[in-house]
Amino acid sequence: INKREKPLTLYVFSSNKAAQNALKTNTSSGSMVVNDAIVHLSVETLPFGGVGASGMGGYHGKYTFTTFSHQKSVLVRDFSALGEYLGETRYPPYQDWKIKRMGLLLKNRKIPKCLSLIPYLACFLLGVASVFLVKFLANKFNCFEIVQDM
Repeated sequence: INKREKPLTLYVFSSNKAAQNALKTNTSSGSMVVNDAIVHLSVETLPFGGVGASGMGGYHGKYTFTTFSHQKSVLVRDFSALGEYLGETRYPPYQDWKIKRMGLLLKNRKIPKCLSLIPYLACFLLGVASVFLVKFLANKFNCFEIVQDM
């Protein structure tokens, strides 16, 4: 593999974890997919691009650094029961239920803006709860004595 031009994507079909890891660490390619084909293109968070003759990335500022320090995207398909159940949709024959499921799985969903406030709300509620917990524990174990000015 290393004696030839670097591939845009290296496809590996093996259940041997050591072989998968050896190919991941000892070869250079734009991306790598284990036990599947082409599905990495549907994952929006994985970068796509080549190395060497198979393509170059973007330039200017931060992107120049990113281009010359290529981060190889790696997608590993697991053959678990759930993975196989969800993956069976991709294979023929394409029945109506498979087409509906694919539409559901591939739909690009936007997270509502109100849900972005959940972490802040959770931190606030955790802070309030911790105050009540400290007061409860202090009263139960008499940890704090109240000193009043005379």
